[in-house]
Amino acid sequence: MVAVQTACTNYDADDHKFGNVVYLDVAETSEVQAATIKNTLDVFDRTFAATLAYPSDQDVTLSVTVDPSLVERYNARYGTSWPMLDAKYYTLSSETATIAAGKTTSETLTLHLQHLLGEGAEQTGALPLDETYLVPVTIAQSSVPTLATSSTVYYVVKRSSNITVAAQLGEGNWINFPTLDTYGINSQAWNGLTAVTYEALIYIDQFATTDAGGNPVNISSVMGVEQYLLLRIGDTNFERQQLQFDGSGAGSKFGKFPERNATKNLSAGQWYHVACTYDQATRRVCVYVNGELQSEGTEMGLTSMSEDTRINLAMRALYDFYLKNPTPDNEKKYGGFGDAYQFFIGRSYDDYRPLNGKIAEARVWSVARTPQQIRENMYEITDPASDPTLLGYWKCNEGAGNTVKDYSMYGNDGVAETDIVWPDGIEIPKINETEE
Repeated sequence: MVAVQTACTNYDADDHKFGNVVYLDVAETSEVQAATIKNTLDVFDRTFAATLAYPSDQDVTLSVTVDPSLVERYNARYGTSWPMLDAKYYTLSSETATIAAGKTTSETLTLHLQHLLGEGAEQTGALPLDETYLVPVTIAQSSVPTLATSSTVYYVVKRSSNITVAAQLGEGNWINFPTLDTYGINSQAWNGLTAVTYEALIYIDQFATTDAGGNPVNISSVMGVEQYLLLRIGDTNFERQQLQFDGSGAGSKFGKFPERNATKNLSAGQWYHVACTYDQATRRVCVYVNGELQSEGTEMGLTSMSEDTRINLAMRALYDFYLKNPTPDNEKKYGGFGDAYQFFIGRSYDDYRPLNGKIAEARVWSVARTPQQIRENMYEITDPASDPTLLGYWKCNEGAGNTVKDYSMYGNDGVAETDIVWPDGIEIPKINETEE
């Protein structure tokens, strides 16, 4: 865990009660900045700038340097023993900066991490995986005094074998799937199901109880179809932090599962692998947390199976099929699906039940995955495009943009409602490899 130190000093820009000072913007809230790097990247950048407490009437010039002598200070302060990163793996875009008169911020500077993959197919000289290094960057000289608590930033560099990218979904943002609303090869496999598995890696920042407008909130939406087949956290008259699998739809009818139980609550600020399964044939409902069975229900839901009781996760695609083939039989079967609830990640009934956290490795299957399959594959599915039962697989590993690729054979890419935030410093530990 990277330690955090906060600079609490504030300066009044109107009366300038204090003398002007310069500091590094990234160190204003924490002098420690994670640079956790995906193991397939050869280069990785971290940007920063010099900032004044208030504008100066003349240019402020300063020099910035990487200072290996500060490593010992960091390790003593935080109880670590991390070494200095070898100089061949980094450069600074410039060692000088200027804050123009009347401005408060310098040009952007970049700590450029390089040669991370080494050379050739053997990756000779690559930065070792899962080892932690330090790069202290500090203001060496300045024409105005420095703010001592924020004049140095320590970059904690780690090339990780773990997942290092995830999508942040907060209020007003979720993932849509436009191709599931149109009948075609993308959506056909999502309908007529007899079993389902949902799973994802999630990190809840906060279990909000009110939205931005002050309205009550008691649900964090993970994925699924509202009032049909939905994995969420919380509910009315239910534990706010407990997983709930709502199978109220025609293809399941097992209702809201499991019962309220505070011992099953999740915690904010922690990564979890969550999964749920339902199988019409066995009438078994399961909820898993971190690869372990948390709740199990038997003799659940439908008592018989037929063509009319199949699970349809892309109902608007069936309505589209009816519009293109407007027979009386199709109207009877699908004519009422024009306003059917859709499959989302991070949204359910309305815009005010967001995930309010981070998500990666989201998947939907047309089978009830076994406990062993769930635990062994929490962090990756190999060769996903070869498995027809994998209906959707969104790694959320793009790191930029508003589209998340579907790695399954069906190609239902997700499109965010608003801009996705891709947080820095993500690292999801693989507990199925470290726990016995």
